[in-house]
Amino acid sequence: IERRPHHLLTTNSADTPLKGLRYLLEAVRTIRTKRPIHLTVVGEPKKDGAVAQLVKEWQLGEHVHFTGRIAYEEFARYYAEATMAVIPSLYEGFGMPAGEAMACGVPVISTTGGALPEVVGKAGILVPPGDSEALTTAIVDLLDHPEKRHALGKAGLKRVMDSLTWDHAARKTVDVYRETIDAYRGLQ
Repeated sequence: IERRPHHLLTTNSADTPLKGLRYLLEAVRTIRTKRPIHLTVVGEPKKDGAVAQLVKEWQLGEHVHFTGRIAYEEFARYYAEATMAVIPSLYEGFGMPAGEAMACGVPVISTTGGALPEVVGKAGILVPPGDSEALTTAIVDLLDHPEKRHALGKAGLKRVMDSLTWDHAARKTVDVYRETIDAYRGLQ
């Protein structure tokens, strides 16, 4: 699947302020005045909710597309078509969208909210939560540097394969059990 130029992807299954979509919409609003930009949001905003109102007020209708609910199998296609994935969350407990994007080789821009830095590591660009200017700068930087996008996509996939698989989680769990058993034996 060929990547679409100037195409951002984010997921927003819950239309809540914690997901930070407002800040990504602000970035798109700024970028669209200087270059082509398109944002696909996997999810649907609440009818007459804050996000829907911002899209209307900022006249972003032709730049932002909401998919509504999609089948699980469709996620890979959306990631494959994206120039980059942006995770604007103010806080994430794990950061599944970042891991999914990285697993698809998509370059990631994420905030440092919650566990996202642990998931993304150095395999993506991290910005402060709630900072639309930082998001804008990071997005423009990746749009301007295809070689950097390519390198981050490869680094993200490598990070997922090296440290975010079930095999890796199982090995880490076994290590903890071994440490605990060794510590217990040392007490006897």
